[in-house]
Amino acid sequence: MSVCSYNCRSMKNSLPAASLCDSYDIVLLQEHWLLTSELDMLQSVHSHFHAHGLSAVDCSADVVVGDHNGGTAVLYC
Repeated sequence: MSVCSYNCRSMKNSLPAASLCDSYDIVLLQEHWLLTSELDMLQSVHSHFHAHGLSAVDCSADVVVGDHNGGTAVLYC
C-alpha cells in the first residue's frame, strides 16, 4: 500500500491529485479550500477513487470566512 500527502493550495487552481492517484493507493489532501457545497468535486478527481473531505470554510455568516488550515480530504481506491 502506498500513501501520499499533498498540500494542493486550492483544489480549484491546481488538480495534480489525479496524477497522484495513478501512483498511490491513498492520497491525503490538505488546503483544498472547497466550500461544504463543493466537496462533491473531490469525487471527480479520479474515476477509480472514492473521496471524503471536510471543509474549513464557514458559510453561515454574510461573509465567507476560512480557517487557516483550508480543509482536508482523503482519496482512496
